[in-house]
Amino acid sequence: MTSRRRISTALLFGSAFLIGLAFFAPASLMGHVLERASGGLLSLAQTSGSVWQGSGIALLKQQSHYQTLGNYRWQVKFLSAAIKVQAGESSPMTVRLHPITGQVDIDNLHIVLPVYILEIAAPQLGPYQLQGTLDANSDHLTLDASGLNGQIAVDWLQAASALSDIRPLGDYHILLQGNGASLDAKLSTQSGKLLLSATGRYDKSSGMNIDGTAQAAPGAAETELNELLHHIGPEIGPGVFKLALIPQTDTGR
Repeated sequence: MTSRRRISTALLFGSAFLIGLAFFAPASLMGHVLERASGGLLSLAQTSGSVWQGSGIALLKQQSHYQTLGNYRWQVKFLSAAIKVQAGESSPMTVRLHPITGQVDIDNLHIVLPVYILEIAAPQLGPYQLQGTLDANSDHLTLDASGLNGQIAVDWLQAASALSDIRPLGDYHILLQGNGASLDAKLSTQSGKLLLSATGRYDKSSGMNIDGTAQAAPGAAETELNELLHHIGPEIGPGVFKLALIPQTDTGR
């Protein structure tokens, strides 16, 4: 009887210890989870709080160094399997997990990212050394084994390129539509000296495919942008240049 009581006591204290360990788990564990889930692309620095309610600076790996994505705060809602995430002073977004189906729902998405992130999806953009910020918003997104479903509105603000001294070239709007395994995109010009218009599609097997046009706004920009436009593509009409990205193929096959 005494032996049983000792075993019960040991189990009780052991359980209490594990629960306490989980409850007070440091926020840095969230960084490890994020890094593993993103394949090393994303991580957290200067974390504080716990894994259940904490904050940290999100980092995007850019070749051999890291790009700061801003300060994020989170709160895990264990009973509803949801995480409230807030970037800076913006309204919090909700990430809801469905362990049985493997589906992830994201509501009220609002994040600001460096335009460099486009090169992850389309390495062909690398030579342009694009600059500016991407302000992305979505009411609702769904992620599952098939891919992304939902619509994301992205504003490319203060756009620039290392191939041109003109800063900014303009502001642009990108509408993304997730259809599972593929992502459709539509690019339009909001304002600026460089007028861009294009449609595109991204999928994991072939990468990004973009087809559109680029031209200078009427006036002095036609002379200022002449060199950049010839870098973008061939002239297909008076002052109108082909804007295209062809999916990269695996030459080793």
